[in-house]
Amino acid sequence: MSNESLLLQLTTLIDAYSLRQKRANAVQSSFKLVTNTHNKTLKALRDYAEHDTTVDVQAALDAFARVRVKEEAIDPLTPDLRREIKSLATLVAALKESANALRAEPVDVVRLDKALTALQASKESAVAELVPQLQSELDLAQRALGDEFGQKLRAALQELGVVIGGRPPKFEIGRFELDANFARRACTLRYGKDIVAPHVSITVDAAVKAYQSAIKAIQGRNVDGATWMAQLADAYQTAQRKRASTNSRVNIVDVYIEMVLLRQGRAFASEPSKRTFTDYSRAQFIYDFYEFTGRQRLTHKGQVVKVHSATKSQTDSPAKSMWIVEGDSPYDGRYIADIEFVAE
Repeated sequence: MSNESLLLQLTTLIDAYSLRQKRANAVQSSFKLVTNTHNKTLKALRDYAEHDTTVDVQAALDAFARVRVKEEAIDPLTPDLRREIKSLATLVAALKESANALRAEPVDVVRLDKALTALQASKESAVAELVPQLQSELDLAQRALGDEFGQKLRAALQELGVVIGGRPPKFEIGRFELDANFARRACTLRYGKDIVAPHVSITVDAAVKAYQSAIKAIQGRNVDGATWMAQLADAYQTAQRKRASTNSRVNIVDVYIEMVLLRQGRAFASEPSKRTFTDYSRAQFIYDFYEFTGRQRLTHKGQVVKVHSATKSQTDSPAKSMWIVEGDSPYDGRYIADIEFVAE
């Protein structure tokens, strides 16, 4: 059932701002009428004065010529008036869309979200007071859709032997997080905190397919641990050398970048292009990194990898740290900033 109290408030505001919009339009129309009438009158007087007449219109002509209503009143006010009219048109439209979205069964979250975005930009105090209530209605509507979507998704994944956790709009599927946004009609799939599918259609079939594709691309590869550790060591040394650092600690993102370059074939070296590039995503690197340096704790030439947690400022930037998933949940892990090879 729609929120009748909120709908009444919306109707009241729609009426008030529509009246204000109507009056602003009336002022603008009057300005145009005054300007046109004044110009026509001046032209008529000049045309009349050019001929021999029995009526002396010079005094009237001088008086009309001295009138500066346009320059002193209309022109200074017109820009602000136009902005006001445009702003009111946007505001009234957003209020009407909000009301229509709330009257729909179920609440039309797409229309309400779009309208709410416009209302949040308004500087009107009456509108600002209403925004939290509209946001609450949007959240409730999305939660209801999320519960229904979650039940269907849970059933579909159970048939595949996959357990789903979390609460809508964010679901946990193993090490993956599925973030459902019904207002945007899309889901985002992440491995830990790294996006692997930015725009998945918000249907159960699309979500399941995206998850299966991500599992295959990240956890379903056949990677030789010893070879991978050798590449990591080479990338680590290259990053250290390029940055002219004497510190044994090297940023993990810098190492990842060098590792991506090391994995390129001869075709890319001779003709760098998207066609010849061999992809190695952050999510794949993060999975491999924990698998070989953490879980299996492999060595390379008698050395193991030591990790250093990121500081708060580093966690805010994906260029300075990586969230390494270390458990069975996307939230079970930590931010790593630097790594180093040390004796076992």
